[in-house]
Amino acid sequence: MSAGDIRQRHPDGNSNLDEDVVSETKHERKTSGRWIGPFFTALVVSIIAMAVGFILMPSPVESEEFILPDPPELSGPYEPNDILKYAERLYSGKLQGPESIVVDGDHIYVGTADGWVNDIYKGEVRKLVRFGKEPCGGIENENTCGRPLGMRMDKNGFLIVADGYFGLFQVNVVTGDYVQLFSSSTSVNGKQVKLVNDLDFGSDGKIYFTHSSSKWNRNQFPMIFLEGVPNGRLLVYDPETKVVSELMDGLLFANGVQLTKDKSAVLVVETLKARVWRYDIKTRKAFIWTDNMPGFPDNIRYSKSTGTYWVGMAIIRQKGSSLIDVLAPKKWLRGQLAKVMTIKTILSFIKMFSTSGTTAMAVELNENGTAIRSIQDKTGEVIERVSEVESSNGVFYFGSFDGNYLGRLYTKRIPGFNNKNT
Repeated sequence: MSAGDIRQRHPDGNSNLDEDVVSETKHERKTSGRWIGPFFTALVVSIIAMAVGFILMPSPVESEEFILPDPPELSGPYEPNDILKYAERLYSGKLQGPESIVVDGDHIYVGTADGWVNDIYKGEVRKLVRFGKEPCGGIENENTCGRPLGMRMDKNGFLIVADGYFGLFQVNVVTGDYVQLFSSSTSVNGKQVKLVNDLDFGSDGKIYFTHSSSKWNRNQFPMIFLEGVPNGRLLVYDPETKVVSELMDGLLFANGVQLTKDKSAVLVVETLKARVWRYDIKTRKAFIWTDNMPGFPDNIRYSKSTGTYWVGMAIIRQKGSSLIDVLAPKKWLRGQLAKVMTIKTILSFIKMFSTSGTTAMAVELNENGTAIRSIQDKTGEVIERVSEVESSNGVFYFGSFDGNYLGRLYTKRIPGFNNKNT
C-alpha cells in the first residue's frame, strides 16, 4: 500500500470521509439559506399589500383643497418680543383649558375642559355649573360632559355660555341655575349645529354666535382641517321669538365673535383661513376685515378703553414652518392622515413640525382691522398659547384651550408699554 493510499483511507475503513463531510456541510448551508430570498420577497409583498390596503381604505373625510397665502413676516407690529414674560400664571393645575374669560367686578368666570363653568372669587376656584353629566375628564368624554367655550355677561347679569356640545345657556351666577336657550341638536336651515363656539350680544339683545362645523364635534376638530370643507356658520338667536337664523355660511372653522363698538356689525373669526370677517347687520353683507394673520386666530375681544380689538393666536404661522399651511393644498395627503390622526396626535405633529420665531402671540387691531402691535412669548416660558385676551382696567387675562392655568399681565409692569392702549 502506497503512502498515497494510506492518506486516503480512514482508520474505520471509510475513504474520502472528509470530502463527504465538507460536501454535506455545503449542502446544508445552501439548503438552510433558501428561506432568506422567499422571506424578504414575502415581507416586501406584505408591506406593499398593507400600503395599498391602507390607501384604498375609505377615509373618514372627503377632503377639499384650500389655499392660504404665505404667512406674513414677523416684523413691524409682529416683531418678536417677550412682553408676555412679564405675565404670571394663576391657579396652575386647577384650571384645565380655560379658553374664554369673563371679568365681572371681583369675579372671574372661565369654562374648563372638565365641563365646568368656574367662578373665581378672592383667589378661590368654585365650580358653578356643568351642563353635561358624568363621565367627565379627557376629551373622549366631552360628548356627555360638555365643554364650555365662549362666554359673556349680559346686561341683566346673566352669564351666557356657548357649550361646544349642547348649545347656548343662560346661567344665574348666584345660584348656578341655568336655562337652555338653544339646543345644538336643533338643525338650522336643514344643517346640523356642531361645535358651538363663541358669542356676543347685539344692541337689541340678540345673541350672535358661531358653530365651527356642520359635521364634526369638538373632540373631532382636527377633522375640520383634514377635510377642509367650509361649513361653519354665524347664527343669531332672537330672545323674543326664540328662533335661530343663519347669517353667514361657508366658513372654515368659524370661531370668535365680537360686535363692533357701535354694534352695527359682527366681527367673525375664520380660524383655518387666518382671517376675520365683518358682517354688516343692516345690509346683511360681509367682507374680509383683516386677512393673513400671523397665526390661526381664536377668540376676539373688544377693549373699551381704546376701541381696539385683541385676537388670540391659537397656533403661530411662519413661512416654511407652519404644518397647516403646508398641508392645506394637499387634500389627498390630508385624507390619508385622517385615517390615523386623533386630536392628540395632530396637535403633537403641529407642535413638532411647526417652528417659528415665537410661541405665543396676541394681536391688537384697530377699528379698520389693521394690526397695531402684538404681545408675545418667544419661548412659551410663561404663556404657551393664547386663545383669548380679556382686557380690564390695565390688566390682561389670557385664556388657553389646552393650558392648565390662567394668565395675568399688569401692563404697568411692562417697560415702555403705552398703558393708554390697553
